Amino acid sequence: MNAPIFDHMGNRKYAMKGHFIHIIFPLAFIAFQSVIFPSRALGYDPAKGGIIDKIEVQGNRFFSTGKIKDQMRLKENRWFNMFKKRRFNLKKAEMDQFAIDSLYHVNGFLEAESKIEGVEKENSRVIVRVIIKEGIQTKISKISLSGGLAEFEGKVRKEMKVLKAGDPLNRVKLNEVAFDIKTVYANNGYPYADIQTLITMSKDKRQAEVIFNVSEDKKVFFGEVSCKGLKRTKENVAKRELTIKKGEVYSRAKIIDSEQRVFSTELFNYISLDAKDPEIKPQNPDFILKLVEKKPNYIGVKAELAQNRPQTPDQQEYLTVDFTGKWGNRNLAGTSRKIGFSAYHSYKIIPKIERLSNRFAVGYVEPWFLGTRTVLNLDFYYEPGVKSAVQPYRIESFGGNINFSREFKSYTKIWLTHSYQQVNIYNIPPEELESYKEEQGINIRRKIILSGERDSRDNIFIPLKGSFSQVHTEYVGGFLGGDNNFYKLILSWSKYNRLTKRNIINVLATRLKFGYMDGLSRKDRVPTFDRFYMGGASTMRGYKENSMGPKDEGGDATGGKIMLLGNLEYRRALFWKFGYTVFVDAGNIWFRTKHVNFKEIKVTSGIGIQFFTPVGPLRIDYGRQLPIKESPDTGRFHLSILYAF
Repeated sequence: MNAPIFDHMGNRKYAMKGHFIHIIFPLAFIAFQSVIFPSRALGYDPAKGGIIDKIEVQGNRFFSTGKIKDQMRLKENRWFNMFKKRRFNLKKAEMDQFAIDSLYHVNGFLEAESKIEGVEKENSRVIVRVIIKEGIQTKISKISLSGGLAEFEGKVRKEMKVLKAGDPLNRVKLNEVAFDIKTVYANNGYPYADIQTLITMSKDKRQAEVIFNVSEDKKVFFGEVSCKGLKRTKENVAKRELTIKKGEVYSRAKIIDSEQRVFSTELFNYISLDAKDPEIKPQNPDFILKLVEKKPNYIGVKAELAQNRPQTPDQQEYLTVDFTGKWGNRNLAGTSRKIGFSAYHSYKIIPKIERLSNRFAVGYVEPWFLGTRTVLNLDFYYEPGVKSAVQPYRIESFGGNINFSREFKSYTKIWLTHSYQQVNIYNIPPEELESYKEEQGINIRRKIILSGERDSRDNIFIPLKGSFSQVHTEYVGGFLGGDNNFYKLILSWSKYNRLTKRNIINVLATRLKFGYMDGLSRKDRVPTFDRFYMGGASTMRGYKENSMGPKDEGGDATGGKIMLLGNLEYRRALFWKFGYTVFVDAGNIWFRTKHVNFKEIKVTSGIGIQFFTPVGPLRIDYGRQLPIKESPDTGRFHLSILYAF
């Protein structure tokens, strides 16, 4: 029996007088309804369907009744369904039938079939009956390979390892393996390879031998690529993102990679890269890159009203309004270069109108710097400052960032950033300058940042597999100038292991994180704001936010220069849009290297509940410090968005 052959390329009230009328008329109306619409007389609305009272499953021996019900969208009513009743629905019944049949089919019951019917009771109640005919379960007795090229046999057999003798015969899985085998050939110059799945059944249909027969066909090379749909964008802007080259050996992976790279330019709403005339199987197929462009210009205006509460008893409460305007072009002269301008103004409007601040900014992006796929991002800002009626000083600041970024392969990316800042304070005596800067918290920062990451997670919000590694370094001050002089290093590694073959949340997540910083010289002090802090929803649950490590005389955390952190978390789906976690956190921070003592590493453990939203999981965690002490501060709840890591 052959599997399907793959494509070559991939609802009036009445008021009446008299006691007689009050009695007879309602009874007559009910009788009329009972004759004409008998089901409605019972409160049953066929359009809505009857309320499901019970679900009965018959004929199931291999799977439990609970397992069958898990596949169904039709559910029995429970006490909590008092506002929205669960009703029988024909469309849902059809879908449930398909789901139950599929459950059996992927487990070797090739002839299994189910039937779902609703049996109406009184008071619009329905009993749902699921009748199952299981049939015989077929298992794989032997798996073999025939045909194909010897040079790809190792890769092909690797794809076949997901199948084992003794496994239930699953046609869906067989088709997946056949597709994966075809992909091996399609990525190595043989897109017309034909993979047939031959199944030989035993007489009792309990055993089946599976043979994957490969016919490689001819070797194929890329031809020319032409573009279609371009109006503003220059053709070379799209073509330079392609990884397929004329004369190179055909590769399906390169076609997909090319599509992704073109889409990443953010110039197009739609793209497709298709071969011309694939039905005639050309040896050097030409390709058409079809594109739908986005509008290059964009504009935006935003106003925000805020209430500022007094920080000290002598201050007044006031209202502010902020205005932000933006204009930009994402495709300058069709070259993919981007430019944007923004202006920000903030005003106090109550108790009187007063301008608080202004900020003007411009940004520019060069997507291919010096002819390489390196992105150059420039942004500059200017804040002219304003004079206060109370304070005659005016603070003017300007600065910007120069950022280079480069993507290597699919998962790896590096950044190099230089940040510059200049602050000028006018109308202040020189002898008061330093004390004023310290009072206002003004720090001039100039720094170089070099960072890189490798991200192979399948989903950044709810990862089921993959890993995330990051290296982050900062050099602040020194020859760059500024008020601070220090360096920082952060290393982080996270791993996500899916504990089941099914695509559900059943994951063991691990994170290790290390951080170190120090002044550029012995006399240089690392500012409190820049130090490492630990404790809270994303680091050590069970402790207050940023409460761990060295403390001042008042008992407030002052941060540290050495950080060690480890997290182990088991994540599992619960029901509907809920999930739960069990976690262990360990770590601490120290001020100096000589203070590091592994006996001081703190440990916490706890559980959490998550509600999955479109922007990630909303979670409540409860962490407890270990060993458990009789103190109210050893346990704590944490509310946060997204997983801790």
